[in-house]
Amino acid sequence: MDYEKLTAQQALEIANLKEEVQRYQDDRRSIRNIIYCIGGPLNDNKKGYTPNQMKDFFFIAQHAEDA
Repeated sequence: MDYEKLTAQQALEIANLKEEVQRYQDDRRSIRNIIYCIGGPLNDNKKGYTPNQMKDFFFIAQHAEDA
């Protein structure tokens, strides 16, 4: 493989990886927004989640923020 083909292949791979990272970041923001809106604006737990479920959502949100 010559230098130009290798450079083009790497540039394409980098562009694809940048798009993938952007999708992951968008998904992470979406997950976080869904989780933090569980209780609505007054955090009144409109969907009736149990305290254990709320703990799970908290840990999921933490992992999404850390990613």
